Amino acid sequence: MTFLFDLNRAHATTIRRFDASLGQVHGIGLNDLHLLQVLDQAPSRRLRRIDLAQQLGVTASGVTWMLRPLTQRGLISSQPSEDDGRVTFAVLTEAGRQLIADAVPTARRIAADLLGPESSKEELARVAVAIARLS
Repeated sequence: MTFLFDLNRAHATTIRRFDASLGQVHGIGLNDLHLLQVLDQAPSRRLRRIDLAQQLGVTASGVTWMLRPLTQRGLISSQPSEDDGRVTFAVLTEAGRQLIADAVPTARRIAADLLGPESSKEELARVAVAIARLS
């Protein structure tokens, strides 16, 4: 349990610090960037909301909540399915693609600052394996 409590505290601290830094420059947080990147890597840069939720590890209602401000900013659009009227796709817009291109270098610098120079690739790989088992 200690590991999970430490992980939870580290997550909260990291998100708070990352969001403050990334938000100052680009007006988005780490969760927003993650969502935008998932869409950017999806076929046709679009996903059903339920698939997006699954890839992000959140609920369907959680992804709807996350999409709202990004849609209002014109970074994401909503597209109905041609095959099924009950399905809508979240689609990355050109403005969303541009924001990713601008924000990723900033995010990499923030991540490097947060992790510090003492974090080796090997150490991070070991931690990533442990974290991947939880997802």
